[in-house]
Amino acid sequence: MLIVGSKALKYNFPNFNREVNDTDIIGNMSDFEILKNVLNPVEIRQKEDIIGLIGITPNDLYPEITTKNVEILLSDNSISLKRYVEYDNAENGIKYASPEVLYSLKKSHIHFPVKFQKHINDYCFLHDSLNGDDKLKEITKINYKETEIRLGKLKTPSLNKKVSEFFAQSDKFVKSYFIHDHLHIAMAHYNGKPLYEKMQYDITIAKCEKVLWEKFTFEDKCKCVLEEAYVIALERKIIPMIFGGDNYITASAALKWSMYRVCTNLCSGWFREFATSNYNKIMEYSNPQYVELFLKKYDDGIIKMNK
Repeated sequence: MLIVGSKALKYNFPNFNREVNDTDIIGNMSDFEILKNVLNPVEIRQKEDIIGLIGITPNDLYPEITTKNVEILLSDNSISLKRYVEYDNAENGIKYASPEVLYSLKKSHIHFPVKFQKHINDYCFLHDSLNGDDKLKEITKINYKETEIRLGKLKTPSLNKKVSEFFAQSDKFVKSYFIHDHLHIAMAHYNGKPLYEKMQYDITIAKCEKVLWEKFTFEDKCKCVLEEAYVIALERKIIPMIFGGDNYITASAALKWSMYRVCTNLCSGWFREFATSNYNKIMEYSNPQYVELFLKKYDDGIIKMNK
């Protein structure tokens, strides 16, 4: 059996600020039967390949388990979970997962839009601690595929089309109060010229080129992500609230929501990888007054509403 999750994270990195509420364990059905009999839970809950033991009685046989609840991730039907157990030599007894296993698990799940804010700090911490080196990349790929089967494939917009066609994709989902490109100009860090334009060979095509992205400094990469996130926050949350009477949302909450979308199902590939792995560093560059900046440019007539 292999202890994963926050319990294992605190074991490997005692100084990391992470609250531990329950104990997550990778194990098979035989392990479940053993834990059920030893820990004497008040309640057992099962959903697909996860079994929760609720209100357990601590037992000296498993001193590692000190929480009231245990969640068992069943490995019987999972190639990747079995591989993690084998990698850490945890076939017999119970062990804490290594940092390599914890990073692989987080990396394989982080782009799926499930409890993103709960996991992103852990992921960034592990990414930095291991210098972004996934030693279990083959298992990570397997776990990602198994997660796709369980949660469904991530659907992200294709950029390989004309700009007009690309933005037309969202017309039926988002009411357009302003021309999208004008919002980019308003949020641009450098003299009204959006950074994404420096990643395009052909500005009539939405696709951006990695070879041009790699020429950016780290700071400009962060600012490029933020320009995209500001526009998404404004277009999807702030502007509909101000001009359309939609539900109230703070500038901070809107930006966190848009960054979550950039890191999950609104972007893909190398851009999404950078945004996710450097999430906290990017947020350090963010301007808490981005909404005020947009409104000033609107009041000054720099950008105008659609007719």
